Amino acid sequence: MGRIRARLQRWAVQQAVPEDVLIDLQLAVGEAVANGVEHAYREGEEGTVDVDLALTSRRNRERVLHVRVADHGRWRPAPRAKGHRGRGLAMIHELAEHVVVSATSTGTQVCFEIPVRA
Repeated sequence: MGRIRARLQRWAVQQAVPEDVLIDLQLAVGEAVANGVEHAYREGEEGTVDVDLALTSRRNRERVLHVRVADHGRWRPAPRAKGHRGRGLAMIHELAEHVVVSATSTGTQVCFEIPVRA
């Protein structure tokens, strides 16, 4: 996970993303990647998790980060009794906007946006 955070940081610095937005980005992407690694690939299966980032401007000139995290495994519904776990998607919903989770037979993707407010 450290390599992902470092790559996100390098990319964000190149894009002049403020530190507080970078922290939200790292947390949200980290949770989405962890979910893909832990839940998509079971019983010792190997697989990958892809992270795509884009930075665009809205009509009001506000910049927004578009994030897509995708695995190529199988969806596993959340357990009924969450215990001390199962809060990753809730955290992403708090940190980001327009969160969409799409599960298919070929993988799951989590897409979301994080506004970059200067």
